[in-house]
Amino acid sequence: MKIRKKYQYSASAEINLTALLDVVFSILAFFILVSSALTVPGNIGVDLPIKDESRSGNTSDPNAISTEDVFIITLDTAGQMLLEGKVTEPQKLEQDIRSFLGRSAKGVVVLNAENTSVSYQMVINRLAELRAIAGNRVAIATSRS
Repeated sequence: MKIRKKYQYSASAEINLTALLDVVFSILAFFILVSSALTVPGNIGVDLPIKDESRSGNTSDPNAISTEDVFIITLDTAGQMLLEGKVTEPQKLEQDIRSFLGRSAKGVVVLNAENTSVSYQMVINRLAELRAIAGNRVAIATSRS
């Protein structure tokens, strides 16, 4: 016995997607262009180094810092801060920093963290301590790699 189908399809229906894809890609391109134009590149707040006037020969730079205006503290592997190669007590170091900043209006306290075995957390902790003393007049120095 033969089973008859209720509906017979003579031809398969096709939808032309070419025009639809053109519209979709046009809308996509529009939103990409608009979203890239509306975003503002953000600043990360990094102060770039200042040119050294002794190397450049330009003495008219108002932001130039002389070597007399730099107070260098070295950080060793144990986390101790060294002043001129000698371990210094924190209270004495704080007094030295305060007197240096009082003498030098453009003075900067530099933490020399060029030793690669010093952990990042230790450097961050020491920078926070120095910042509590010297405010925004603290910088960090590392070796070139």
